[in-house]
Amino acid sequence: MRLLPSYILLGMFVTNTLFAFPDRDARGERVDNFVALQSKISLSLTKRSYEAGERIPLTFTVTNTGKEVVRIFPSFDFRYSFQIIVKDENDRILTPMEDPDFPDPILKRRTTIVNLVGDENKEVSLHRNESFSKTIYLDEYYQFLPDQKFYITGYFYPNYTEDKSAFLRSQNTVGFLFQNSKQVRKDSASRQITENGGLSPEEIIFLFLGAEMKKRWEYHFKWIDFSEYILAYDRYSSAYAEASVGERETIIEDFKEYLTESPSGVLKYFKVMSVDYPSKRDARVQVYVERMMGRFKTRYEYIYTLRQEEGSRVGFWQIKNLLVKVKK
Repeated sequence: MRLLPSYILLGMFVTNTLFAFPDRDARGERVDNFVALQSKISLSLTKRSYEAGERIPLTFTVTNTGKEVVRIFPSFDFRYSFQIIVKDENDRILTPMEDPDFPDPILKRRTTIVNLVGDENKEVSLHRNESFSKTIYLDEYYQFLPDQKFYITGYFYPNYTEDKSAFLRSQNTVGFLFQNSKQVRKDSASRQITENGGLSPEEIIFLFLGAEMKKRWEYHFKWIDFSEYILAYDRYSSAYAEASVGERETIIEDFKEYLTESPSGVLKYFKVMSVDYPSKRDARVQVYVERMMGRFKTRYEYIYTLRQEEGSRVGFWQIKNLLVKVKK
């Protein structure tokens, strides 16, 4: 009879102990979204712009920012657990090139704890400050139109096969600019120049530097937009920016006189190396230049920035900026 009170106390202790822990499912996961309480999701891209034909890797990173171990269960097909929404610059949602034919995740579920190597992890344990990443190649699933920006938001389902309502939204939204390849942009710009009947940026730089070699300064200056070109020279940029409208003309005339003195030496040789078109009306021309200062020869790499005018002078390119690098 003395054992009866002991059994009653033991039963009460066991009951209280059971209710002291939160409910868990068959895998030991808490019923509430415990992962969301101490985990963060972030997205990252390798670049801010991509060209047609390039891979576009988007990396999902799940980080345990809490103090307890977090267990996640990526599904057999990653598109269950790692879901994304892609929008264009007009806030329209892009649809994948084809809807995935998902198998039944319950049939594909595995409960074996494995390491983090490979794409078929079925259960991952993250300790404090540990993270788990998955890379998705966007170019495999979406068709992007050129010359547009796109923005991606991520959603992670920590245990999709057990609870499809529990998910985490990425802390950040990443974006990128998608463009045609450089060769396509170059061909397109060249066709546009031909249609407009104007000179190409390469031809303008050839005439521009050729006029300097011949000291024909009136032809040299005709290609320059002095309101922007003068800002590339520290000697004049501050004075020009702070001057009134009436004073700026005087500063430009002094600047022209300075250029005729060949401050970097006499131009002896130049060769246009490449032409790039960041946009339809912008061009960058890379030029190899040799100058003589007395008996000493110095080699440079010039990068001219040109912009095509609009209105009545469509097709006319003007030199806006100059970047100079000394070559060894």
